[in-house]
Amino acid sequence: MRLISLISIDSTNTHAQRLIKDGLSENSLIYCEEQTKGRGQRGNNWLSRPGDGIYCSYVFFQENVLVSSQFVFNMSMAVAVADFIASKIDKEVKIKWPNDVLVDHKKIAGLLIENSIKGDQIGVSIVGIGLNLNQEWGNQVFETPSTSLIMETNQHTNYEEAVFELAKFVKIAKEEFDKGDYQSIITKYHKYLYKHQETSIFLIDEKMVEGKLHGVNEDGSASILIDNQKNNFYHPQARIIVNRS
Repeated sequence: MRLISLISIDSTNTHAQRLIKDGLSENSLIYCEEQTKGRGQRGNNWLSRPGDGIYCSYVFFQENVLVSSQFVFNMSMAVAVADFIASKIDKEVKIKWPNDVLVDHKKIAGLLIENSIKGDQIGVSIVGIGLNLNQEWGNQVFETPSTSLIMETNQHTNYEEAVFELAKFVKIAKEEFDKGDYQSIITKYHKYLYKHQETSIFLIDEKMVEGKLHGVNEDGSASILIDNQKNNFYHPQARIIVNRS
C-alpha cells in the first residue's frame, strides 16, 4: 500500500479524489496532521486541528465487489475502527448506525465512505476516517456529545503512531471482506451496534418516534420496530437519538 503523508490538506477524501483523477492506480493511505475542510456525514465539517486526531483516507481499488455489497464493506471498516478503539480503552464501544463510533454514548470517531460505481460493481472506495485523539471539550454544543482517547484514558497519543496502529486493524478487516466472509462481518457489526434490540428514540422525517432497532440490513437500511411493525429506513431519513448520560 502506498503511503501519502501530508502536513495540512483541505480534506483527505477530497485529496484522494484529486489523486485518482490525476491517475492514482494503487491502494493508498493518505493521512495528515491537519485538515482545514474535513468532511463528515450530511455535509458536516470534522474539527481537525494539528496533531489532535487521526485524519486519514484509504483508497481501495476494489475487485469483483458488487454494488449490493457496499454496506457490508462499510460495516467492515466501522468494525475495524471500533476494534482499534476497544484495544485502547476499557469502556463500552459501540457503532451508531450507520458508522459513527461511540464510547459511553459519546462520539469518538466517524467514517465517510465514498464509492465510485461501474455498472453493478464498485470501482474505487475512499474510506475517510476521523478519530479523536487529543481533543478536550468542556461545554459541548454537538448533536452527539464528543469524546477522545485523552478524555477517556488521560494519556496523550502520537497521531502518526495511531495512524499506523489503526492501519493494522483496517488491513485485517479488508482481508476478511475480500475473502467474502460477509456473515462474520455482519455479526461483528451487530455486536457493536448501538441500542441493538433496545427501545430508543429516533428522529424519522424530522419527527421524534419511539422504536426498537431490530438490526441493520445488508443494503444499509435499519429495521426499526414501531408499534410492533417492522419498518426499514435509510440514513439520514431516520437517525437514532443518543442518550446524554
